[in-house]
Amino acid sequence: MSFQTTIKKECIFTGIGLHNGVKTVLRLMPAEAGTGILFSTKNGEVKGLYKNAVEGSYALTLVSGKARVITCEHLLAALYGAGVDNVICELTGSEEVPIMDGSASEFSKAIKKAGLKIFSKARKKIIIKKDLLTAEIKAGRFLKAEKAKKLEIRYYASFDNPAIGSKYREFNLKPGKFIKEISNARTFGWTEQVKIQKKLGLIKGAGALNALMFNDKGVVNKGGLRYKDEIVRHKILDLLGALALLPFSIKGRFIAFKSGHSIDIKMIKKIGGIYDR
Repeated sequence: MSFQTTIKKECIFTGIGLHNGVKTVLRLMPAEAGTGILFSTKNGEVKGLYKNAVEGSYALTLVSGKARVITCEHLLAALYGAGVDNVICELTGSEEVPIMDGSASEFSKAIKKAGLKIFSKARKKIIIKKDLLTAEIKAGRFLKAEKAKKLEIRYYASFDNPAIGSKYREFNLKPGKFIKEISNARTFGWTEQVKIQKKLGLIKGAGALNALMFNDKGVVNKGGLRYKDEIVRHKILDLLGALALLPFSIKGRFIAFKSGHSIDIKMIKKIGGIYDR
């Protein structure tokens, strides 16, 4: 049996939003058992639950009434990877979680430094008992969940851009593995697409300081890739961020082919609809 947790100390982060470009302060605070992941914004509170998840523009968004939280997947992945069940996430300045360096590294390091408080209340668990599938047939993308003894992810990423090509990686969630193998992988984009989107008033905060940028020849960031398969590691990070919105620990294998936020959200809603009773 495993038990619920929270952080022992507050964690504070300051940065800009990837999409709105606005400086925002994120404050993580300890919470009581049973609280779950709770976001506090100027427009109200949003529970970090699959029921509140919607796909934003290239990001995971949570919506409840007038309140919403944008681009929360990296923070959620860091919390999930560290085993944090209960935390209050207060946003001041905007409704978008700061992008930091484009990865979950700064969140993960701060959470590790804060330490965890373990409650006597048991953590809910579910076992995937039958195969589940979400797919976008025309785009050739899918995400499958199947029975397994632990949480496993097998991710196949494939891009037309010759600088990236195809990558495959397997990951299982064990203590310490997320911060070592996944947390440092950055979000990514293509220079020409970023220029177009900025002209349209989108991704106002995006740049080489908080995203991995590619052109047809390769990486344009100073220092290049952090890992040869940094792209697929980040896709695993995003999937873990979506799984964090389920109110229980999961034993199951997730096989992803070119999956993304929309498919990930459909999957957690499907799992939640079956097992959250």
